[in-house]
Amino acid sequence: MYDLKKQTYTMDDLLNIMELLRSPQGCPWDREQTHQSIRNNLLEEAYEAAEAIDTNDARLLREELGDVLLQVVLHSRLEEEKGGFRFSDVVDGIARKLVLRHPHVFGDCTVQNSEEVLSNWEAIKKQEKGRNTDTQVLQGVSKALPSLMRAQKISKKAAKAEGKPQVLSEAVDSLLEDAKELALSADSGQTEEQRKKLGRLLFSVAEVSGILKIEAEQALSEACDRFILQFEEREKQSAGVEPLIEK
Repeated sequence: MYDLKKQTYTMDDLLNIMELLRSPQGCPWDREQTHQSIRNNLLEEAYEAAEAIDTNDARLLREELGDVLLQVVLHSRLEEEKGGFRFSDVVDGIARKLVLRHPHVFGDCTVQNSEEVLSNWEAIKKQEKGRNTDTQVLQGVSKALPSLMRAQKISKKAAKAEGKPQVLSEAVDSLLEDAKELALSADSGQTEEQRKKLGRLLFSVAEVSGILKIEAEQALSEACDRFILQFEEREKQSAGVEPLIEK
């Protein structure tokens, strides 16, 4: 029986604990779960781990990575119970992928820099996934990604496929034109058309972010934080509280 007196738990312990939790003698909540019911849990834990990275909190990161690992173990256990893959298959799969996609380390391929590493990675991935056209590569960008992140990846892959460099000035001009078109449609009353124009504007924002090598999602998140701070200052001023003065 497991208890908190154990000095150090191992990966095997974690797998055994999950098996016990899913057993008839285990936890009612754990036994009820499916891939679908805990889908959002996996996303939430990944975002919380990202937040720990953003705040440079190593102690919190260790905890959050454990929560992410728990999700991997639970999903693997669900499949194993159905006669599907096991956790060991997940480990084997990612290990093989790393070996396959690093021929400059495990094979006889030679690279000069990180850019060539990424180029090889994408070429191997394209062949591995059986993607014969550039359109299939764009379609392969996960729809489950946050939309700004997805748009940025699609824009980057499209520019690479077309073989032409992304020019910042041209992208900014396109962004401004999209903003102008959205403004002109403001009084049209055509909601669907406005939605399309707004979507195009957001895609242009993601494209500019990619050219600047700035993660659009992170930039927007930071903008949200600044907005909240500014809102707090305005609220304090309205209440007659002395505002903070930046030095």
